[in-house]
Amino acid sequence: VFAGAVLVRDKLRAAGYRVVMTKTHLDQRRDLAQRAAIANRVHAALALSIHDQAGPDGGIGFDAGNNIVYYQRVGDYRQTPSGRKIVFADRRVAALSKRYARIFAAQRHRAQGRPITVQGDVGYDLGSRGLAPGDIWTVQLLSHVPWIYNEAGGNSSGRSGLSKADQRRYADGLVAAAERCVPIEAVRK
Repeated sequence: VFAGAVLVRDKLRAAGYRVVMTKTHLDQRRDLAQRAAIANRVHAALALSIHDQAGPDGGIGFDAGNNIVYYQRVGDYRQTPSGRKIVFADRRVAALSKRYARIFAAQRHRAQGRPITVQGDVGYDLGSRGLAPGDIWTVQLLSHVPWIYNEAGGNSSGRSGLSKADQRRYADGLVAAAERCVPIEAVRK
């Protein structure tokens, strides 16, 4: 995934965008609050999470499933250990995030050749996975900018992880979407 993020960064920089990575190298540790704080601090026009479902036991095939784009939605929440719910409430960011998610799904579909699902919440209670209960990814909840969370099926055929070709297809879809969401002309103003 990090190699794919570097591809996205390099392509966007080559097109003239300023790209701020929340991690500058593979082994760098950043928690989700730190990642959201970086995007908030630089007033990012768009923030991306890039994920896949790779695994040594086969995981989900890159072309088979779990190709989802998540957006921020008013009312989605996470719960603190003390039981207090923190609810996403920024209507402006939610509207942009939803619009951008649809663009990401369309551009990823073109690049990857598979349908991409758009969701406003994760579709289940994250507490069932041992995380804080709720239905929004933490980084999206803490972000004050549109944050698009991209999930892709994870393993290329016959391997664990993504082949270079699948990394490129995924990155190409992400780049095309970012360019549509935030045209370079708007960035240069």
